[in-house]
Parts: sequence; C-alpha cells; structure tokens
Amino acid sequence: MLPPSFNAHDGFLVPGSYDIANLLSGRSLKARPNDVFVCSYPDCGNDYVLRIVYGILHNDVAPIPPPETVVPHLERVGKEAAERMTAKDHARLFKTHLPSKWTPAHDAAKYICVGRNPKDTSVAHYYRTREYVEGYHYENGQWDDYFELFLAGQVDFGDYFDFFVPWFQRKDEDNVLFLTYEYLADETRDAILRIARFLGDDYEDRLLEHREERLHVIVDALENVKAPLIQLGDWKTLYSADQSERMLHKFHEKTRGTGAQHMWADLM
Repeated sequence: MLPPSFNAHDGFLVPGSYDIANLLSGRSLKARPNDVFVCSYPDCGNDYVLRIVYGILHNDVAPIPPPETVVPHLERVGKEAAERMTAKDHARLFKTHLPSKWTPAHDAAKYICVGRNPKDTSVAHYYRTREYVEGYHYENGQWDDYFELFLAGQVDFGDYFDFFVPWFQRKDEDNVLFLTYEYLADETRDAILRIARFLGDDYEDRLLEHREERLHVIVDALENVKAPLIQLGDWKTLYSADQSERMLHKFHEKTRGTGAQHMWADLM
C-alpha cells in the first residue's frame, strides 16, 4: 500500500496539503515578548490547550471559539497570515508542531509544550491520517503499515522522539511550561490554573474571581471536546505484543539519560 501523501523539505515531512513556502515562512516569524506558543507533536493535545489559553487571555469571550478559527497554525498558514490572525490587543497566540530548534525564539515569549504517551500518540496519529483524506489520501491505510512508518519517523512532523526529547529537556526554563496530555485529562481544573499562573499578569486571580465564573466557562468549553480527544490507553486496541515491545524499546533508547525515561511507566 502507498504511504500517506506528504510534502517534504530537507527530509522534514508535512501533510500533502501543506505549502512548503508556509513552513519556511512560519519558521522565520520574529517572536516578541509576551508571545505565547502552544507546542506539541500532532495529536498530543495542542488544540485542547489552545482552548484553555485562549479562554484565559480573552477573559471577555464566551463561548470560547474553536481554535482553528482564531489561532494561527504557524507552519500551515505562514508568517504573514499568522500575523494577520493574531489579536492586536492581547498577547499573540500561536499553534505549532515545529521542533524546538525551529520554533521562533524569544527569551520573553512563553512556550507551553504538551507531551503524550507515544503509544496513544501513534494510534491517534493513525486515525487522523486516515480521516484527513484531503491531506494524506490514506483513508484505506492499515495499522500495521502505519506503525512501521511511525516507528521509523517517516510521518508528518518527523520522529516523535526528535520532537519530545528536546522540548522535555527545556522544561526547567523559566519561559517553558511542560505538561502531559494525561495530566490535562485527569486534573483539568488544576491544569487550567497552572497555565494561568504561568501566563502571569494575575490571570489565575481573574479565573478565581466572581465565583470562578470564567473558570467554569473554560471547563465547559473543554467538556464539549473532551470525549473524542481524551482516550487514554487507546493503543491497546491496535498494538500487537511485538509492536508494544518495539515501541517501548525505542522509548527507552531515545530517552535514556534525559530524565524522561520513567515517564508513562504505568501506561506503556
């Protein structure tokens, strides 16, 4: 079977519907103080966090709109379109799946990175690749074939571990907040307040004012999307015993000595 349809630049793959010119343009964006970048490998909870961040920054907006209508996906739309989409009277908010080395950098910008158990990530990635026919033309793709592509890093946005490890190693930087998908699912209220605290400017206090009304607006927005997004342990429906062992081996190999080697031990 043919692999999914991709476009490539120097071996870095993006969905076939993406324009490489926008990828390069997005990478060249000049980050500013107070910019907020929500960074994740695909299918790790980026849009979920975007809803939270948008709801915190735009305290007067209800209901919270779908992220794709108000937040630019940097490498998909390119620098110029991204700058046009960002709010003029709030901190600029961007979505990206770019690796750390290519994400626009500024010491006074803020970066929220989301990691997820790679087994669940690969299954979610597979389902999305099949469903997004326009981007991948892989609607009849089989899991066993896709697993081999994912394990080899021959999927859009490259090897999962090439994204995850560099961002994880930045987790102690003052302007980086590293969260996990599983934490967002299990401790949603706490995660929202933690993100607000990270963003600064008394955002946490605002959420807790007026009987926590704004906090409830954000939680309600997440509940509308939570069921299809949060499926912990879904990898068990597709992985064979051999595939599970091979992914676990790669996880240990790629994370050895990074501090991440014990993450998700009870989930994989």
